[in-house]
Amino acid sequence: MNTPRPVLPSSRPVTLETIDHGQVTVDCPAWCIGHHWQQDIGRDDITHRSVRVKTGTVTESRGWLPMLTAWVSWAPFREIVPVISLVLDAEGDLVAEDGRHVAEGLRLAASRIEQLATHAIRLRGAVE
Repeated sequence: MNTPRPVLPSSRPVTLETIDHGQVTVDCPAWCIGHHWQQDIGRDDITHRSVRVKTGTVTESRGWLPMLTAWVSWAPFREIVPVISLVLDAEGDLVAEDGRHVAEGLRLAASRIEQLATHAIRLRGAVE
């Protein structure tokens, strides 16, 4: 069963080669970074991704501590609306004084998650 895909504002058609359906043309939203990273995919694996947002904190003893990578993602043949994808990556032993820097980084990460969630919710209006 083929479900009709919505036409998104500022979208452009992109044709991708899939391993299960041959060439598939999708409307690629303006926020999508492209599909160069997708190789040997099935139709249901086609995914639009926004730029990645990274956040972290600088600690006294260890330098840059990555905390979060996040992006908007939408697999139009699997998902009804765009979602936010998160990778949380903060682990390790720190000197107690670095705790304040880590807390500051987590507050920044929370703010960025909220911004991405707001953006994804706005994009739903173009999809639904």
